[in-house]
Amino acid sequence: MRKREDEIMNKLVPIEYQNQRILTTTQLGESYGADSQLIVNNFNRNKDRYKEGKHYFALEDEAKRLFIDQHQIDLGLKNAKTLYLWTEKGAWLHAKSLNTDKAWEAYEMLVDDYYRIRESPISHKLPRTYLDALEALVAAEKEKQILIPKAEYFDALVDHNLLTNFRDTAKELKIKEHIFINWILDKGYVYRDAKGKLKPYADYVPALFEIKEKQRDKWAGTQTLITPRGRETFRLLLQNNKLSFPPGMQNKTAE
Repeated sequence: MRKREDEIMNKLVPIEYQNQRILTTTQLGESYGADSQLIVNNFNRNKDRYKEGKHYFALEDEAKRLFIDQHQIDLGLKNAKTLYLWTEKGAWLHAKSLNTDKAWEAYEMLVDDYYRIRESPISHKLPRTYLDALEALVAAEKEKQILIPKAEYFDALVDHNLLTNFRDTAKELKIKEHIFINWILDKGYVYRDAKGKLKPYADYVPALFEIKEKQRDKWAGTQTLITPRGRETFRLLLQNNKLSFPPGMQNKTAE
């Protein structure tokens, strides 16, 4: 069995999306010893069990093109209308549906050696400087899902109960809208759905985000808005540019 596990891992090209390891349909099929079409059929038969953003990501149009440009993707997947990316939980559902020894063995291997990105040993060292300590604090708070804002500032915002869109939030934070959006994508607060629309992860609703229905004439849809607590959370994270912005974004605040 160890030989087969080594063969699988040697073939796997690590791919990440929204700050987590994922597998394409082809990669998942090869790992489970199943044809890719079987994976597709299995998904189509059990679609009600799969939740986008939790078990998989579905990329189409521009979102799909951008992802393909950045990664080594199987040629067959490039021609598909939708590119499916499977998370660890999605891989578990597929293994459960296939229910073969080969699939379960492969799933255990994927969890141990692929999906769980190993932490760098340096992360376990005690902080040596104030900057190291501050960075460790931000990372720890992120693990708790939501930062606790300063009470007096947050209370004032809650009293007004104001929800703002991405553009107005960026203006309030004094950064450009596209930089703010790229930042919350990079940090894993939101993701783009199959149509490229920004959607928050369920863990951050309703604390940081709220999804409101809107209707105009014959058009109806939903809009993601940021709560007062969300704005204060992002303000705290962004107040130290060196820690908050992705590389190359420092000092690019809005004029």
